[in-house]
Amino acid sequence: MTQREISLKKDETLLVKWIAEPFRYARLVRVPGDSGPRAYIFDIHPIIQEGGTELKRADLRFYHPNLYVSLYYGPSDDQRGGLKEIRRDSWGEQTVKQLLASALAGYLEGYEVVDWGGFAVSDDRPATQVY
Repeated sequence: MTQREISLKKDETLLVKWIAEPFRYARLVRVPGDSGPRAYIFDIHPIIQEGGTELKRADLRFYHPNLYVSLYYGPSDDQRGGLKEIRRDSWGEQTVKQLLASALAGYLEGYEVVDWGGFAVSDDRPATQVY
């Protein structure tokens, strides 16, 4: 399977580029309940191979005042493969959705969110006003 990128050239004709798989993406699969910090859990594809371990999930949690990105290889939260802190003073005016997308793309080297799973993600206010 290949990914297709369509753009409009200056003369208004369409330019189609074919991008070979694997296309790296994240899909929002869970937003746990209101207990504790707000968390957004993404399945990632393709799975990352790291030291004989397969990292399958990205967990982004807002703990006041910062955002933490964790990678997991198993069903329980003690099976972590990595952790990154994104300090609140670096968020700028990004909305929560923009911040989540940029955190995943930056931490997972080019992964992008392709599906928000029908979950409500905070409104268009800057993330610093929401969390």
